[in-house]
Amino acid sequence: MTKASFFLRGLRSRVTPIALSLLLAASLAACANRQGDDPVPPSDAPSETEVPPADSTPPDVTAEAGDGSDELPANPDADEISAAPPKVMDSPDATPQAPVRPSIIPTEAPEKPEITGPDVPVRDRADDEFFSDAAFLGNSLVDGFRLYSGLTTCDVYAATSMTVVGVGSSNSILLQNGGMGTIYQGVSQEVYGKIYILLGINEIGYVTSSFKQMYSDMLDTLIGLQPGADIYVMSLTPVSEYKSSTDSTFSMSRVGEYNDALYELAEEKGCYYIDLVEALSDDTGYLPASVTSDGIHFSADHYKVWLEYLRTHYV
Repeated sequence: MTKASFFLRGLRSRVTPIALSLLLAASLAACANRQGDDPVPPSDAPSETEVPPADSTPPDVTAEAGDGSDELPANPDADEISAAPPKVMDSPDATPQAPVRPSIIPTEAPEKPEITGPDVPVRDRADDEFFSDAAFLGNSLVDGFRLYSGLTTCDVYAATSMTVVGVGSSNSILLQNGGMGTIYQGVSQEVYGKIYILLGINEIGYVTSSFKQMYSDMLDTLIGLQPGADIYVMSLTPVSEYKSSTDSTFSMSRVGEYNDALYELAEEKGCYYIDLVEALSDDTGYLPASVTSDGIHFSADHYKVWLEYLRTHYV
């Protein structure tokens, strides 16, 4: 028997069964640990599940887009707003701020061109309120305008057979105090912004230069009475073709001479000229026969045509 065999026989005689069990279990555990150990990969080796750091920058995809032909077109109807993103609030409970729209600096409305007259431009149709500071002066045609045009917001100082001279001498106007007075007295009762004048058909037999001088004097007086008013010199109205051809005094050529004088006066005095021949005549240049019984005065509906022309011709 060798010394080793003698040692093992002696060891078995001294070790209890429980101790042998413990030694066997320890040996098995050591073997298992040695079989499960894998080598640790180097620290610089890539990991299949590696997550990029939070502050990494994504690849620039626009750099690979070539000439940019695939970019979406801008929406032409989109509002122009600030390109900056909404501000992140410090407090999680705070309400986020919407993008700030750039401020729009208002521009002043362009001033209307100054109209020095005497021609009156075509404008948007005015309503009745436009004439609330207006006075109409004249003869029986203006009185017909008062009766049949439908306009009730203005004042009218007119009388049958009224003339340029009669404006200051004929007491044919009912005044606010209940008495009768001249047109000058009537128009002096209020401050007006507009004065419309139609006179001359009853003086059409006068020499044109005499009529022009009398009308000029009347304008000077009215301008003195109403210095802040826009004064509209209305032309003589057209006559019918039959009237013009059968009465040399009331011919359209005579009407044209007087209207030329009125246009010159309006220009000289800084007033405005209203062409009622244009407003009331037909394509032939005469007052339509269907709207007149005497070739001078006209039917009720034609006064409305007159008013419509005034609604769109003013300064």
